[in-house]
Amino acid sequence: MSRAQNLTEYPNARGAVAATEDHANVELPKQEQRSTLSVTIVRMGFTVSATDLLFGMSLGLFFHFWTAVAVSAISSIIISVTSILVGLIGQREGLTTPLATLMVFGREGCRVPSLVLGVVWTGFVGYSTAITADVLPGHTPGWWLFYVVVLSAIYAYLNASGFAKGLLWVSRISVPVMLVAVLIAVVAAVNHAGGLSNIINGTPVELGKAGFATMVGLGAAKWLTGATTSPDITRFAKSSAAVYTTTIAEFIVGNLGFNLLGIIIGAAVGTAQMAHAFSTIGLASLGALAIFVQGFPHEVNGGYSASVGIRTALSIPRLYACIIVAVGAAILAYYGLTEGVLKSFLHFLGYIAYAIPLIPGIMIGDYFLLHRGHYEGRVADAQAVNWRAMWAFIIGLVISVYLGVVLHDVLWRSLPVIGFVVYLILSWKQLVAAWTKPTSSP
Repeated sequence: MSRAQNLTEYPNARGAVAATEDHANVELPKQEQRSTLSVTIVRMGFTVSATDLLFGMSLGLFFHFWTAVAVSAISSIIISVTSILVGLIGQREGLTTPLATLMVFGREGCRVPSLVLGVVWTGFVGYSTAITADVLPGHTPGWWLFYVVVLSAIYAYLNASGFAKGLLWVSRISVPVMLVAVLIAVVAAVNHAGGLSNIINGTPVELGKAGFATMVGLGAAKWLTGATTSPDITRFAKSSAAVYTTTIAEFIVGNLGFNLLGIIIGAAVGTAQMAHAFSTIGLASLGALAIFVQGFPHEVNGGYSASVGIRTALSIPRLYACIIVAVGAAILAYYGLTEGVLKSFLHFLGYIAYAIPLIPGIMIGDYFLLHRGHYEGRVADAQAVNWRAMWAFIIGLVISVYLGVVLHDVLWRSLPVIGFVVYLILSWKQLVAAWTKPTSSP
């Protein structure tokens, strides 16, 4: 299959292959844009999730209440700034994240960041599926295998259905249900702890076992992949203002809000094992229902971004990419269940912080500084490889690995700063040229 064919919607395709493309590798037509409310609901489907609840519960074990809230707030702000900047690229240009990376890295060069994003999102879907399976009855390897296979198949079908037929209606149902269920759980957790003051003033059961900067870094890493892939959804927004409002809904209301609920529950029950936590406060059935329901928007949305990335990286129809994501997520879900979900999930967050932050840093520097907020060319006009971007990714990865392995840093390598700075240093001639010529109108 040629690259030229990959940049079209597979015009000769028929049936399910053609139906699942969802404008994955072309600029989104204006008539396909959706209301701000629709985009908000879908974006909140990412962060009204068990992974955010689980991370918040871990903060409740490691830190005093207000310190835990500060960790979540700082990481949420980092994520939000990244999401807004990258999301504006998607909204203004009508591009998915892989197409936005194509404009930076080139037609062939974009395969690398697209594959990285696709694989990492598959990992998130896998661990989220494991969390869902863990609260269902039957904690045996046989039942776990059954759950992850069935759930992965359902998520793949909904993911393949696209934005309007899959992501939107699933989020409309699941997000409110999850919010109500978790709020009920929080009330029960507060009662279990003897009041909110006991939670705020209490001593965490694992105090001192994790550092402040480390958890801020992991918190940023947890959703920096989601922030980076914001264009997959913000391209459907009708205005730039919608990027700001939907980002606040997703990462301040959704991420910070669910982290806060998790902090309360974790501090109240003294565990980050979700099934045990809900059982302790007498809401085992409600907890299972809440986690099961939230799995649909979170895993479907995550699988959507994963499939778009893998589609571009491998030059295959999105339907085939959906199947690859489902199989990979099922394998990772089973692994997470057998190894312990929280432990393996936190390790996973640490590993992805080496590569993921480099991508939005390079994208932001290229779009807002080298192209001054507008791509004059189109997708079909992109160069084969932008070696400055490729070298920025490689050099940035070396720096990140050095920071993590040698200096044991988690925070700085979790930020988009390294990729941003390295790319601009390598592009100083282009940067000077961009700001010494008149700006062309979009």
